Amino acid sequence: MIPFPKKKYNIIYADPAWSSKSTFYQNGGRPRRNINEQYPTMSIKDIKNLPVKDIADKDCILFLWTTDSNLSDALDIIKIWNFKYKTIGFTWVKQYKSGSYCYNFGSYTLKSTEICLIGLKGKLKNIKKTHNIKGLVFAERTTHSKKPDEIRNRITELCGDLPRIELFARQKVEGWDSWGNEV
Repeated sequence: MIPFPKKKYNIIYADPAWSSKSTFYQNGGRPRRNINEQYPTMSIKDIKNLPVKDIADKDCILFLWTTDSNLSDALDIIKIWNFKYKTIGFTWVKQYKSGSYCYNFGSYTLKSTEICLIGLKGKLKNIKKTHNIKGLVFAERTTHSKKPDEIRNRITELCGDLPRIELFARQKVEGWDSWGNEV
């Protein structure tokens, strides 16, 4: 495992490598593939055991991506990482380049969204009270599980220029520390 950071952060943005038994079509025409074939995934227990509470400052906000099938576990993880669940921060409506909606197989219905939950530890005084940060995001789905880049910008606009890290990052982004096996 990649060494976990030792620094404290006021903003933690995480997209865990959720393990799943479901299958889906990655792109139109491609065969069904198990999610776990896309990249190494983690068990719920391993995600819960990440030392996130050690890098969270006394005043910290967590943005945690999940799918609806992992919602219960995500809420548990927020508590275990020492945050209090507040709300859904972002709902991403996945689209193809053409603008049509992507539909993935779910347990009961076809899915075209993912949600990013907000957890809070302490108080963040810098959070904007102007209510101009949109929670609904219409954006193209590109590579498997990659979230829209604009979310990081919205988080910074909402919370200010505070120490921040992206966990399970796929790329380095200016102003953000990154942790993950794809960086």
